[in-house]
Amino acid sequence: MVAKSAAKTMRMNDKVPAAALVEHGPQIMKLFFHHWASLPLALLLIIVASACVRNPATNKRNARLLSPQAERKIGEETKKQILEQYKVIESTTVAAYVNRVGQKLAQVSDRPTVDYDFTVLNSDLINAFAAPGGFLFVTRGLIDAVDDEAELAMVLGHEIAHVAALHGVQMIQREMGQNALTILGTIGAALTAGPEAMLMVANSANLFSSLYLLGYNRENELEADNLGLQYILRAGYDPHASLRFLEKLQKLDGEASHGWDLYFRTHPQTGDRIAIIKRMIGDEDQNRVETKGSEFQKMKALLPRVDVKERGSIAGGNYSNDYHHLTLSVPSNWTLLFTHPQALVTFHTANSDGEGRLQAVILSSMTNTPETLAYRFAKDSGFQELTGRNVLYQAGYGYLGRYGGVSPGGQLMDIRLFATVRYGLGYIIMAGVEPAKADRYALDLEQIVRSLRFQKTGMGG
Repeated sequence: MVAKSAAKTMRMNDKVPAAALVEHGPQIMKLFFHHWASLPLALLLIIVASACVRNPATNKRNARLLSPQAERKIGEETKKQILEQYKVIESTTVAAYVNRVGQKLAQVSDRPTVDYDFTVLNSDLINAFAAPGGFLFVTRGLIDAVDDEAELAMVLGHEIAHVAALHGVQMIQREMGQNALTILGTIGAALTAGPEAMLMVANSANLFSSLYLLGYNRENELEADNLGLQYILRAGYDPHASLRFLEKLQKLDGEASHGWDLYFRTHPQTGDRIAIIKRMIGDEDQNRVETKGSEFQKMKALLPRVDVKERGSIAGGNYSNDYHHLTLSVPSNWTLLFTHPQALVTFHTANSDGEGRLQAVILSSMTNTPETLAYRFAKDSGFQELTGRNVLYQAGYGYLGRYGGVSPGGQLMDIRLFATVRYGLGYIIMAGVEPAKADRYALDLEQIVRSLRFQKTGMGG
C-alpha cells in the first residue's frame, strides 16, 4: 500500500522534490521491483555484474548504474531546470567563442564521443559547472574574471573532466545509496520503461540541480584538475594558465573577494591545487604556446557592460551621474565602487555584510512600468518576492519590494529592490544583506533606496 501511495503521489505532481525522492526510495524500489521480478536470475546477475565498468578517464573500476542514454536525459532535464533560473547570454559571438574552445578540449578528452553542450549564462555569479551527459555551463561573471583564452580553457577543461570521469553520475548514484539497483532498472531503461522511469529521470535531474552547488568531493575536484591539465596540454594551451588562475584565487582567498565566494565554496583548497599542478607541470616551457589573449579580449569586450561615459563619479559616500542626471548616497559604513560591469555604481559595507548596485535597464513592451520592471528583473535574477508595494519617493513613482535571493558571490540575501521608469529607461536599486542581519541593516537599506534623486527631465549628456 505504501508503494502504491507513493506512485499515486508521483503521478499527481509534475515534479517531486529531490529530498522526497530519496526519502521514499525504499517504497519506490518496491514499486518498480515487479518490472524486474519476472526476469531470469541469470539475466539479473549479468545486469548487476555489468554495472561495474572501467572509468574511461581514470581507468578505475566504478559502479555504472546509469546508461549513457539515461545520463544524457538527466543532463537535458538539468539544463531545462537551470535555464528556468538563469538567462542565456544574448551575444552569439560570445557563445560561439566559448563553444569553440570547449569543443576543442572535448575532442581530446577521455570521452570525445559525448555530444558536449556549452551554455553561457548571463549571471553575475563567478562559476562554471558540468551536468551529466556533457552539459556544461559557464557564467558571464567568470568570463569577465579570467584574463585570456588559456585561463578559460583551464576552467572548461576542468569541467569537461567531471563529465569524462563520470563524477556527476557517481554523485547521483551515491546520493541514491541503497536504491541504486532500482535506478538501474528504471532510469537505465528510461526510454522504454514507461512514465515512472521518465519521472525518475526528471527527479534525478532535480536531485543533481540541488547537489551541484554543494560541489564535488575533494577527490573528484583534484582528479578533474589532473585530467583538465592533460586536456589543455593536448589542445596546445599554456599549462601555466592553470597556475595563473589558481594563484589569482589564492590572492583573493581571505580578502574582500566579492563575487568569488561561490567558486571558493565549490572547489577545494587553492593552495593544495597549486602545489599539485606545479608538480605536474615541472619544467614545462611557459613560452611553448600562445594564450590568445588579444582574441579573447575582443570577445570579452562584447559582454554587456556600462559605457565609460555613463559611469558618473564618486566623492566619498556620494555618487553623481550627469549623463543620467541622478545622484545617490550611502551611509558612512558603506563604500561606493565601480566593480559591476552592468551597473552604474556598486556599493558594499566595509565588513562585506551588505552589498548592492544601481543599474539602468532598457525597457521593452513587457517592462514599461515600475511594477513589470521589478517583476522581470527579480525573475531574471532568481529573486523570490516576499512583499511589495507602490511608493512615491524623491526619485518619483516606483515599486518597492523585499526579496529573498542570492548575491553574485553565492550568499543568501535579504534584498530591497526599488524600480522606477524615467526618461524612457528603467532604473533599479537593489541592496541586500544576509537574512540574519536584515534587522540590523534595515535603516541603511531604506536610506540607500530613498537617496536616489533625478535632477532634470531629460537624459543623455
